[in-house]
Amino acid sequence: MIISEIGATVCGLLQGTLVLFNKRSNWIFYIAQIIFLLMFSLTNKLYGDVLGNSIYLILGITGWIFWKDENKSRIGICSPKERLVYISVIVAGSVILFLLLNRTQDPLPFIDSVTTASSFVATYYMVKKKLDTWIIWFVNDICYIAQYSLLEHQAYYLISLNFIWTFMAIASFFNWLKIMKGYTK
Repeated sequence: MIISEIGATVCGLLQGTLVLFNKRSNWIFYIAQIIFLLMFSLTNKLYGDVLGNSIYLILGITGWIFWKDENKSRIGICSPKERLVYISVIVAGSVILFLLLNRTQDPLPFIDSVTTASSFVATYYMVKKKLDTWIIWFVNDICYIAQYSLLEHQAYYLISLNFIWTFMAIASFFNWLKIMKGYTK
């Protein structure tokens, strides 16, 4: 279990640094991190995360492909309508996942459902290079810190990673904003 946690942490730090600077290669470390997180989540019976990580593999490959074409992958911002939709998706997804996870051995079905639903949305908007992704990731990282802290065997490396990611989400927001403003000059 510790190997999957350390592997996810190392790959996550590399991925987070690369995405901060808008580098396509972040997706390589993203995919590797997801594989480690799948192993960790299975071991800890975090079934929402297992489901999420399985889908993230597909999103990681999609991100790698989508970010190849610079013209299609310029940083943008969500419209108010898109924001309403993604907030609704996070809330509805969290409720549905909670109802499902509450019937499993998941030790934290509520927070697992929230982190899973919001991670889907944040990853989708990261693939689409929408600035809003960093607001969602910021909140999500705080929730993950709580989730990993509440586990019977606390995941100290993943707690630390999400703590760092909380600050990286802020830095990524401002760096992507700067890059986005550079497009309009």
